[in-house]
Amino acid sequence: GRVRYTADEGFTGTASVSFKAVGQDSPVGDALAYSIEVVASEKIAEEKEKVAEVDNSVAIREGNYARIRLDPGEEIASSYKVASLPTGGLLQLQEPIVTAATATIIAAVFIVIYTMLAGLLSLAYMDIVTGIIITVSLLIAFPLYWIKAGGWDGMAISFAAMGDRPDHMQLFGVYSWTQIINYCLPVFLLVLGDANQYQRIFASRSAKGAKSAVTAMIFVALAIELLIIACAWIAASMTEDPEEGKYILIFAAKHYMPLPLGCLFMVTVVAIIISTADSFLLVPSTTFIKDVYLNFINPKASEKKIIFLSRLLVVVFGVIAWIVSRLFAESTGFFEKALYAFTIYGASITPSLVAALVWPRATKAGSITSILAGVIVALVWSEANFIQESLPAAISDLDAVLPAILLSVLLLVVVSLLTQNKTTPAQTEENSE
Repeated sequence: GRVRYTADEGFTGTASVSFKAVGQDSPVGDALAYSIEVVASEKIAEEKEKVAEVDNSVAIREGNYARIRLDPGEEIASSYKVASLPTGGLLQLQEPIVTAATATIIAAVFIVIYTMLAGLLSLAYMDIVTGIIITVSLLIAFPLYWIKAGGWDGMAISFAAMGDRPDHMQLFGVYSWTQIINYCLPVFLLVLGDANQYQRIFASRSAKGAKSAVTAMIFVALAIELLIIACAWIAASMTEDPEEGKYILIFAAKHYMPLPLGCLFMVTVVAIIISTADSFLLVPSTTFIKDVYLNFINPKASEKKIIFLSRLLVVVFGVIAWIVSRLFAESTGFFEKALYAFTIYGASITPSLVAALVWPRATKAGSITSILAGVIVALVWSEANFIQESLPAAISDLDAVLPAILLSVLLLVVVSLLTQNKTTPAQTEENSE
């Protein structure tokens, strides 16, 4: 949980609050004393800069709120009680009804059971419904957010008043070109080689329908992505707390959308998450059955046995996915987790997948070498700090995706060309098909 202090309207000055560990007779030291400077809106930028380097100090505008979170890993105890209250305002303890760990278990159980029972049907129809709902919701939300934020001028004033966000009115905001590459390239490679995407294409009734769908998807996805970015950008100008900014569209749906539309939007977001999780369970289970079990273990397996094993593998991979999710620290945000996964996937799988579709000269040896190189470089670059420390700053600031994809593609081409003589004409024809 956390403690939230809300300043009274019209109150300016210093609001102090301190805590002491449960079980100790004397109050704890200054490390658990917090100072909250409440100032008028036009002075917030100056005050934020003044307290930026002061421990346990924060500046907020009158009528706004500040969060206080005691980290058990850094403080002296795991339980505290309030030792002194602020002179004005409201101090509240906010405890989660469902913790992140419990929510993860509930979601994992539901997703595994739903995927196991529904199969590919869990993807096709859900994607159509959720895609339409969330697009319509954002189309309605965009003008509402724009009016509520006060348009372009209102957003500029709001970002300037926050003190540390005037650059948010620029096209690329606070990001450098290096950061833009680090954030965009993994996502681009994921989309280019996303097994979930190909799974949906193969589920199409005809090749013509699949081709039309992919063509339309490129333009529709671009429009929707721009709409999502625009809504998040406008909502961010109305949301001062950076903690809420991590889930800005969810926060905006709750606070800035009309209640029925906001509820529908949040339910749809959950449905999209479930659909994505379904795909990530179906892809490995289907691949294992077709490429390993039917090829090397039991080629004559009955349809009933195949279905049973497919559902069993969904459960197995679901448990593995849950364990992997728990390996990340609670402090690691969703964005960091996703970017890390996208980097490994995009640098290792995408080159071979694309080559299998468009480059007949790619060989098995080249693909295997490419996949291994992508995984190893991505992991070593991300985890071995000594590599970045030994490189110039311009290179060390790059995300693992760039060196990983370069080496992966290079080895795919070189090894494939070197092993051409060992590939029979029949294999070459099979690869081209």
